[in-house]
Amino acid sequence: MGTMQPGEPLLIVSHTFPPYRGIGGRRWAKFAKALARRGHPVHVIHSDGPKELKGSLWSEDVRTPGIVTHPLPQRYPTVLFKRPLKSLGEKLAYRLWGRVMPLLVKGNWLDKAVLWEGPFLKKAEELIRTHGIRHVVITGAPFRLLHFGLKLKQRCPGIVLTGDLRDPWTWGHVYGHGTLGAEREAHERAMEAAVMQGYDHITCPAPAMLDHLRRTYGGDPTRFVLLPHAIDPDDLGTPAPPLRDGRLRIIYAGSLYGAQEAEAYFKALLKGLTNARERDPEAFHRCQLDLYITGHGVDRYTGMVKAAGLEGTIHFHAPLPARQLFPLVRQADLVLIFIPSGNRDLLGTKFNEIFFLRKPVLHVGVPGLVSHTITAKRLGASITVEDLPSELPRIIAGEHRISVEASADLGEIELDRITDRLLREVLV
Repeated sequence: MGTMQPGEPLLIVSHTFPPYRGIGGRRWAKFAKALARRGHPVHVIHSDGPKELKGSLWSEDVRTPGIVTHPLPQRYPTVLFKRPLKSLGEKLAYRLWGRVMPLLVKGNWLDKAVLWEGPFLKKAEELIRTHGIRHVVITGAPFRLLHFGLKLKQRCPGIVLTGDLRDPWTWGHVYGHGTLGAEREAHERAMEAAVMQGYDHITCPAPAMLDHLRRTYGGDPTRFVLLPHAIDPDDLGTPAPPLRDGRLRIIYAGSLYGAQEAEAYFKALLKGLTNARERDPEAFHRCQLDLYITGHGVDRYTGMVKAAGLEGTIHFHAPLPARQLFPLVRQADLVLIFIPSGNRDLLGTKFNEIFFLRKPVLHVGVPGLVSHTITAKRLGASITVEDLPSELPRIIAGEHRISVEASADLGEIELDRITDRLLREVLV
């Protein structure tokens, strides 16, 4: 077998995809861009998404010539996943749909693709037959899409089907898993097993995920391929000169997810800054924390900052596209990373990007692959949430200096290098 033929088209199915906001669309928007630049026509089926959730930070990537998007109506009630719910009408609608959807759906009724089967299969089959598409890549979450792919293969038996899991499925603790009840969880496990047996390739960004799938389902281990989140040099922007104004700039960019864990983290962060103010007022007043929080509102967090009297130190900013954000990251002295315990072994996109910039990282969370990678590659430090209130004042005072190994070899996570692996090991 060889790689895809020059000019050979492919189909990517990614429920969240630019201009629909959400980090879930970033991974395959980047691979789509890299493949289109190599001359492969890339067709993408994705959810049109509600108007209020448009404005992806990666919309520019999917304007690359050669990418053709095919948005389908969402169908799933937006109110079940939109946060925060502000109006009484939204809260009442959430309760109503929370009662109706379990009656309509087997398995995980919180999966946003559960009502998408008919429109998806119709559009995918049409594209495959019209354009002579051989390779189909379906990425989840939402995971129900992967099960729909089995039906697509029955209709179009000549396709080579690749399933991409960005996060754990039934063995994870997000997307409703752990709260569904035994019968619904069993239905999801049966679908996962069918996908693992029926797909030609399974890709994941994390070694721990591949290890779990190989142990659980066996078979040819080469079907399971590590496909890390890639960093795109186009995103890194023009290097900015150091400001050298005597300020200690700390930056956090990304979602604050994990609900209760995120709140505990933010409270510990505020406590750490309050302690720093009491311990060394001069060093504290030279400190500045900039937050670029994506994915949800920040009203609750701004209220907590105001109550702590830290408005002059903590600054909230609107999310920025990578090309605008990364020059600011380059100018920062320290990058904060918070990861919920359930993701301690998952190296998300932002890790690779920040590592590649070689900025000192302070990871806050439980030990795992994330913390081990940071410390082993000498990319920064890792502490627990419980230690943050006492350790942050030492960092601000200059007693705990966090450095980075500038010579660490991180070239293997560049977009073109990982696209080479995608073509060599998966799209064959």
